[in-house]
Amino acid sequence: MRASFGLGSLSLTVLLATGALVGACSSNVEDARTASGASATSSATTTSAGVGGGSTVGSTATAGVGGDGSSSSSTSGAGGSADIPYPAPHPSMPQIPNNGGAVLKAPVIITVTFPGDPLQDKEQQFDAEVGGLTWWSTVHASYGVGAATSGGNVLIAAAPPATMTAGELETWLQDRITDGTLPAPTDQTIYALYFQSSTTVTFDPNQGGGSLCQEFLGYHSSINATTPTGLIPAAYAVIGQCGDIDNVTETASHEFTEAATDPHPIAGQPAYVYVKPSPWTTLGGEDGDMCAGVSGVVENGWSLTRVWNNPNAAEGNQPCVPVPDPVMGAPLPYFNAGIVTGTLKANPGDTVSTEVDCYSFGPLPTDMTLVAQAFGKKTLQFSFDKDTCKNGDKVTMSITVAATAKHATDYHYSLLAQLDANTAHAWRAMVHVK
Repeated sequence: MRASFGLGSLSLTVLLATGALVGACSSNVEDARTASGASATSSATTTSAGVGGGSTVGSTATAGVGGDGSSSSSTSGAGGSADIPYPAPHPSMPQIPNNGGAVLKAPVIITVTFPGDPLQDKEQQFDAEVGGLTWWSTVHASYGVGAATSGGNVLIAAAPPATMTAGELETWLQDRITDGTLPAPTDQTIYALYFQSSTTVTFDPNQGGGSLCQEFLGYHSSINATTPTGLIPAAYAVIGQCGDIDNVTETASHEFTEAATDPHPIAGQPAYVYVKPSPWTTLGGEDGDMCAGVSGVVENGWSLTRVWNNPNAAEGNQPCVPVPDPVMGAPLPYFNAGIVTGTLKANPGDTVSTEVDCYSFGPLPTDMTLVAQAFGKKTLQFSFDKDTCKNGDKVTMSITVAATAKHATDYHYSLLAQLDANTAHAWRAMVHVK
């Protein structure tokens, strides 16, 4: 997963890891920083991601996000009324706005590797091919990003320092541009820096802390590169070899799409990034972040991340594209249970409630089961007013806040709409304790 951090002079978008190490956005994705004590659930493996709502359209979210057992379930019947359209009215899903910055119209990926890299050939091949994949055109069609091309490969003769801070890495990058080791950038350049486990890139504690392949698997940012023709904002992506080649390419695809749609978060104006406070942006608000936790896809043998799609989100359909082919049978219509009030306000000890709108884009083989899960300690307890949930049903979900809840604190939770143990979508929301 990724999370956006303001780092003083640095602004980085980071792919997070859980525990010591997890693969890069694999089917059960990593997260060490969403909440203390959050634990992964395996209750849903067919997942999607999204951000809780506002006006009536649709929304979706990650399934299999953390929980501590403070959950309540409600099992529904099946189908839907013939008088209710598919999909039934439901809360809206967010749009990632362009904040005024430029995207990369014709990205050029320069692959940078180091001596002894066992994955070098694959990394170079991936970077040369990724911009021509159907995946690339699918995920970037709504963002105005064109096909990416290779800017060549650079094998650095000397091994990098064993440890670098993010700031020192930027100094190292500028030095390699200045001495001609790296080709001078244009405003379309993405330097793809592949680091082996022998190099540790760290953030200072006052910048969020963490180390490459421990708390995070990759990140992207940019520098104002000094070149013979003047200052040029140049994007770069740091990709750790935190697993096998599938882990590496899924991390790289995540960072490449974010570098293309929000290339210059400090050297220029931010572009596509969701910046409003939301329980969905704890992992970052860029197009890859918004689908963090979603199982990836494979094309031409490459493992790839899925990416937030604004047009799909606007109609409440599956926002994380491409949509994987079903393991067997025909694909199910998309379904979810939208929380009408995404942020509830309460005092310690209060019970508050919100409407939940269940919807689907067609008939389902069975009814949805609702399961609410809180992050961290058992601060939130959930109950539902009825045990049915199908397209068009409106359910009241009540949340009791523990008397020990801290004031001025946001408590995040997820609501899963499940068809079975392996098929679910979810919606994230929060309770703000005043």
